[in-house]
Amino acid sequence: MDTKELLDKAKERRYELSLMDAEDDNILYVLNREFDETHTHSKLIYYLLSTPEKRDKSDSFLLAFLKKIHVPEEFLDADKWTIYRERSFDDGRIDFVIESSKYVVAIEMKLGVGDGSHQLERYDRFCKSRRKEYGLYYLTLDGREPSEQSVGRLDKDHFYCISFEKHIMEWLAECLTYTKHGGYKYSFIMQYMAAVRQITGKGTVFGMSDLIKDSESAFAAIELYKEFQNAMADTMLTFMDHLTGYVAKATKRECCPYDIDIDEYYFGSRKPTPGFYAVLDEIPIGTMTYRFWVCVEVGENLFIGFGFDRVKLNGDEESVDFDEMRKKNAAFYDKCTAKIETLHIRDFKKENSLWWAFIENTKGQRLNFKRWSSSVVELIDDMDIQVEYIGDYVADKIKKFGYMEEPFEVCHL
Repeated sequence: MDTKELLDKAKERRYELSLMDAEDDNILYVLNREFDETHTHSKLIYYLLSTPEKRDKSDSFLLAFLKKIHVPEEFLDADKWTIYRERSFDDGRIDFVIESSKYVVAIEMKLGVGDGSHQLERYDRFCKSRRKEYGLYYLTLDGREPSEQSVGRLDKDHFYCISFEKHIMEWLAECLTYTKHGGYKYSFIMQYMAAVRQITGKGTVFGMSDLIKDSESAFAAIELYKEFQNAMADTMLTFMDHLTGYVAKATKRECCPYDIDIDEYYFGSRKPTPGFYAVLDEIPIGTMTYRFWVCVEVGENLFIGFGFDRVKLNGDEESVDFDEMRKKNAAFYDKCTAKIETLHIRDFKKENSLWWAFIENTKGQRLNFKRWSSSVVELIDDMDIQVEYIGDYVADKIKKFGYMEEPFEVCHL
């Protein structure tokens, strides 16, 4: 079977599979909420944890969860557990706190974004302030370890890494056994399990391996895959190049593209990522120039971000977090950030050095360039439409900042 014949058969199979149910038919995927930890996963998990338990507590969703994350057995028979979502305290806000008279469970959930400075160390101090036994849990897709700068000097004897892939999925499966088959709650859990399988890469795969029947078709498939990788890389670079030019023309601002190695992006570390930035304002402080900028990057999903940096005399650039910028020059910080509030960007998030939000295409889909999502593959056919639509969105946000009193001339790469 040659490459053309294999491709034609694959197209036919793709159409057949599109008519079948799949994991990405879950409602979170349709709403682009499958990676939204604050507004989606924390609410859904809180809802299930708060489900009223029967009198014998034998089918308690909460008790099943506490057992799944290995809360010591001697604390499980507490008369009352209080569940807090986004529990605020002096040093921050914890995604979940589950507390009884003798034990505290604190859970920090991360689905992609980085940890804040000494974040988990601060949460550890909160747990200790409750003056009872406790466990601090770091919930990620695959159970990865947190960054060292987040861990700090926390008590590692009370710290645990848990995952959606194992702990949440096993807990949801147990919740199903306590639920009436075919009921609304059963369907709710099934939908959520499908969403979790999808974000962890454990979803049902309708393969086309049966098309590869011999070595000839296998070699044809290898060639097709290599060409597909090259085609998608070219599509991504072309899209970003056109988008950069469109935004620059629409805003009459200099948009500086990042200098990246495409192989490093796909097969190496996460940085540098394809994208561009434009300086929105700047101020000299001492021997350095402090800048406020907007960026558009593709990381995994395409996003828009706003932040500060500084440029040294030798041209080196350093990111500056919000607290440091406020201390350096409160007036400049307030001037720049006041305009952020006027942008009205949906699902805008704030990290310690970046305001950011995902950018969607004309269909309301995110563009995932790491996993070659359908929205990215479709750029092959509707490149101009998406560049115009997304370009207008980005340009609109930039125009709201107006122009600096003295336009800059140098693009620092």
